[in-house]
Amino acid sequence: MKMPGQRLLHFVTQLFIAASCCTTSSTSAFVPDSTASISRCIACSSAASISDVAAPSMTEAEFVEQQLDVCKQIVIGHSDGFQLNDGNDLQGKTRTRFKDHPRCTARFGEVLLHARNEAGSTEEYNNSVQNARSIVNYVDTCRERSKNTCLIREGLIADIATALTAQSLRKFRCRQIEAGFEDAASLDFTLEQADLEILGRLYYSAISRNEQYLREVGLTLNHAGFTALLAFCRATSNSLPETEDSAVPSMLSEDGAKLDAALSNHFNGITAPGCRFSFSRCHGIEQTNTVGRSKRLIVAFSSLGNGLVRHEFGGSLAKINKQLHDYSEDLAFDVLFVADPSQSWYQKDSHGNFDGFAEYERRILAASRPYDLVSLVGDSMGGSGALIFSHLATESVVAFSPQVNLDGDGHVSRCDMTLSIRDRYYKRLLRSVEEAVDRVKIFVHRGVEKADVGHTDQLVSYFSEKALECSAPLAGQVKIIEYPDCQHHQIALHLKEKGRLAQVLSCNLVGKDE
Repeated sequence: MKMPGQRLLHFVTQLFIAASCCTTSSTSAFVPDSTASISRCIACSSAASISDVAAPSMTEAEFVEQQLDVCKQIVIGHSDGFQLNDGNDLQGKTRTRFKDHPRCTARFGEVLLHARNEAGSTEEYNNSVQNARSIVNYVDTCRERSKNTCLIREGLIADIATALTAQSLRKFRCRQIEAGFEDAASLDFTLEQADLEILGRLYYSAISRNEQYLREVGLTLNHAGFTALLAFCRATSNSLPETEDSAVPSMLSEDGAKLDAALSNHFNGITAPGCRFSFSRCHGIEQTNTVGRSKRLIVAFSSLGNGLVRHEFGGSLAKINKQLHDYSEDLAFDVLFVADPSQSWYQKDSHGNFDGFAEYERRILAASRPYDLVSLVGDSMGGSGALIFSHLATESVVAFSPQVNLDGDGHVSRCDMTLSIRDRYYKRLLRSVEEAVDRVKIFVHRGVEKADVGHTDQLVSYFSEKALECSAPLAGQVKIIEYPDCQHHQIALHLKEKGRLAQVLSCNLVGKDE
């Protein structure tokens, strides 16, 4: 599930109506060529690069300069003045493809370009221009002071990360999440409106804690200024790997990784320590002395949600568990809820590096060791997680609308997930399923949305070819269940609304009809 970016922006803007203000620019101001003129919708490569199409290879320095050029073009184009974007222009329609999770990008120039092109008022338009001018001025000042060796003050990125991990801020976010839902673990999925409101408060608190750093760079104290600051920090903290296939380096410096981890831990809907794992013994059952140790563990992976990652499937799993327990106490199961607050398809670890597969596998293995039966379930990104770690299952794997191949997939919002990282993900998923397919039952549920059909078809095609190679019916162990009445991506939510989710889970996970 994904959230409309503009609706989130509206919530954050409302929270900052009293506080939103532009800071003064640096005295070393960028002055555009007064004779230059460009239209409001700049014709540059940024439109394509906002989509999932890989941009030409470039170095870190070239990438930063490209984004600075976009900022300069925004300032130059300011002479045209504000025009309300009615969505009729071609570039405006392209801009709607901008990702809904701008915390995960290093394209600071394009973040500001999008903000300008989508401005709903003169104030929003002027703020985006002001922010672009401020970044250009800030970089010029840092270069001058460092004799052209630094684009950003040393320690700024670490300072922002430290502000986001302050104990008082952690307590605030926990109160906001818990106030929204008294018992989120009892729900399968949460309402978009409630998640958007909490996201707005999380942005408000993060911006408040980083006010001095926004002022240092000269950015506005609102959502637009904050996301531009984060993207700018990401761009200047990248470290190039040995080989690179995208315009954005995938490796971060130590400070960059620290900031990435801090953002992931702040912007999610989980209050458990670490924001990734939560264990529920005899889930949904009031524990008494008569309940012994369970023999079965269900590992439930989370999706992107509404932009606020939460643990999922708690409601239906509790319902199934109560029924099993009422029939026989020995049948009750435990649940390990697993989430990826970095929205990286379980590739980012808790330290902000692309070592998530190893960290998640280690934790899941440790938790599942005492159990005879282990099953995995997930929806969308969570469904992908269930397939990625399917080799750890001993009973069954249930994936709803999983992304099998991330290359070109519209759900991916992280621009640091380069082609090589996506390819590593794809190979890891296939290898894991191939290892599991002879031992466990794998169920993949999908609607008829074209992208979802394409993902599952890739999976079936791969194992059909493998079956031909080894003359063994491997593909028969991967069962695809299609629902013609579901025209969208959210098949698990569709089944929930139809009153069928608990029955499907019961049948696939524990082999019991509801």
